[in-house]
Amino acid sequence: MTMEEREGALVITRLPIEQMGLLTLGLALTGEERQVLEALLAGKKVKVLETGLEYKQYRKTAPLGVYQKFVSLERELREMGVCVVRDRHW
Repeated sequence: MTMEEREGALVITRLPIEQMGLLTLGLALTGEERQVLEALLAGKKVKVLETGLEYKQYRKTAPLGVYQKFVSLERELREMGVCVVRDRHW
């Protein structure tokens, strides 16, 4: 996972599949994951770039059920308060 601070928000620029799953479970196995969860708990804005979501690169090759699972994980991130943004907004 790669992140940076932009305009008072924590912006995730690259989010691997494994870490997306861990975040949706509320698990922090790395410092980056802990930083994201702490920011959410503190009410800070957390955003992830749409192009940084690793699972999207498998849209044309992954079996539908697998891909839908990752779409569901993205939805869970949104429900947790993570905003998915397009790169052009930055």
